[in-house]
Amino acid sequence: MDIPCDKMPALRVRALPISTDAYGRVQAGWLMNQIDLAGSLVAERESCGPVALVAVNAFQFSLPILLGDVVNLYVEKLRVGQKSITLKITVSSERMSGETVFITEVIVTFVAVDLQGKSRLLGETSAGIP
Repeated sequence: MDIPCDKMPALRVRALPISTDAYGRVQAGWLMNQIDLAGSLVAERESCGPVALVAVNAFQFSLPILLGDVVNLYVEKLRVGQKSITLKITVSSERMSGETVFITEVIVTFVAVDLQGKSRLLGETSAGIP
């Protein structure tokens, strides 16, 4: 699992004290939130409107994310269906020392939804969605 060095991350965020445990390591729930944000940015653009995260494969941490690290989330489209989009999200962390390390990789699926939360076709717009 390589860190994409030739691509721009969809999201970059610093690990702050509020996201860490008492030992200075980022909690998994914080990272899951960042994965949801990075993936939804790409999925919303592809679907032309709101999306809902419906599936996440199991993911394992190769190394912890530490307080002060800059976390990079790279998003790659794997599959675009009629109503859903499946993405691979690769997470790396830039340490305070300047070293970049691989953290994890997950496969996520988003479904395009309308204002009532019902699935819709990708690219189809609903009233009230810009």
